[in-house]
Amino acid sequence: MSHGVIIKDAVKRYGDFTALKGVNLEIKQGEFFTLLGPSGCGKTTLLRMIAGFNSVDGGEICFDDKVINNLEAHKRDIGMVFQNYAIFPHLTVAENVAYGLKAKKYPKDQIPGKVEEALDLVQIKNLKDRKPNELSGGQ
Repeated sequence: MSHGVIIKDAVKRYGDFTALKGVNLEIKQGEFFTLLGPSGCGKTTLLRMIAGFNSVDGGEICFDDKVINNLEAHKRDIGMVFQNYAIFPHLTVAENVAYGLKAKKYPKDQIPGKVEEALDLVQIKNLKDRKPNELSGGQ
């Protein structure tokens, strides 16, 4: 399922430190969107708020017209791939991608096609049989 994501005046604080202050943006359904910025600017914090791993201290995060600020992470139907150590070193790229679909009990006969589609989208289909230790950091 795909949603539009609307962020209105999002705030995240850690004690006296404000990590995000009044962030506003809209990501349309199906849009390919990239967050780009220097280390420490709040990219990961914002993604973790959208995924439900970090609380929202101010403002609203919406999927379409539904505010999800207090919706548990496992009910958001969203995934997040971390850059480091969030992949299984004993599985291939394709098996790592398939893992989430299997965990959500996606129909087994449809998993290979979805994996191919995802790998093609991020242009790494040629790496599907490699293990994580055979990839560069950017891959």
